[in-house]
Amino acid sequence: MSGPPLPRGVDEPRIVAVDAGKSTVRAAVFAGERVLARHGDEVGLPHPETPGARAHVLERVPEILRSLEHGPYDVVVLAATGIRAIGAAERTLQTMLAEHLECDVIVENDVVAAYLGALGTSPGVLAQAGTGSLVLGAAEGHRPVHLDGWGHLAGDRGSGFALGRAGLRASCSALDGTGPETALTARLTGPDPEQVIRDLYASRSPVKDVAALAPAVLRTSAGGDQVALDVVAAIADELVDMVLAAAGRLGDPQLTELPVTAVGGLFADRHFAGTVAAHLRERRPGVELRESAGDALDGGRLLATARHHPITRLLTTVFRNEDV
Repeated sequence: MSGPPLPRGVDEPRIVAVDAGKSTVRAAVFAGERVLARHGDEVGLPHPETPGARAHVLERVPEILRSLEHGPYDVVVLAATGIRAIGAAERTLQTMLAEHLECDVIVENDVVAAYLGALGTSPGVLAQAGTGSLVLGAAEGHRPVHLDGWGHLAGDRGSGFALGRAGLRASCSALDGTGPETALTARLTGPDPEQVIRDLYASRSPVKDVAALAPAVLRTSAGGDQVALDVVAAIADELVDMVLAAAGRLGDPQLTELPVTAVGGLFADRHFAGTVAAHLRERRPGVELRESAGDALDGGRLLATARHHPITRLLTTVFRNEDV
């Protein structure tokens, strides 16, 4: 239990940050920089444009706030995945939440919160790789850069999905005799490849299921299998390509000024993170891949407290759709 609400200080507004993914929700309430309580839920929130999403969010968010037990709240920040542009649906949801919760509400893409959590209000480049992937960069005097985030059909370069799919293709190529033999075949397709493939095609969540193969590809690569090593190297290069493209568009092609930070579940694997870092150093000697300073909940707090900072304003413009 979180305990009773703490006495409110005059300079300590209560800020709730909600990091809402498709499969999980995390939340924290802050007083200043202090975390008063945290909440986790294994059931995610739908995209705002999904039928019935508004009613669902209007029901779930108050439940989350009640579980934190530190109200009343001054600001609630909803950082949601899958929002490529803040348009009419998101603005309507923000207004309805504000009226329902009787406080200020901010709705943003979760990658903005991830950037602020990782880099604060400093210029830099964020590489995010989980099931999907994207790169977000900002520097004063330049338009912010948002690369990928196109989903598994058009993008997700350097992602867990891309890694799982590449491993699966290498496995099936070995089975067909069109590619070299690899331990990936036994790891990914096992004794009955036909059934494995049928199950993937029949899955209600094929992207998630293919991405779930990524750890096995990484283990096989770490074990020295050359095909798996090549697969991981190729996927790591896709991320490095995007980082360097972002750096060039931000006026720092050699990355002499802009830090590069990595976040996301794929980077929790030391082998993958090390491969990306090594490939980045090969192409830009001396450049290090930094670990995140904080998470998306910390970034959510900054969305509320530093919303008018130039870097925050640059980041949020990436996902604004003013024509909607």
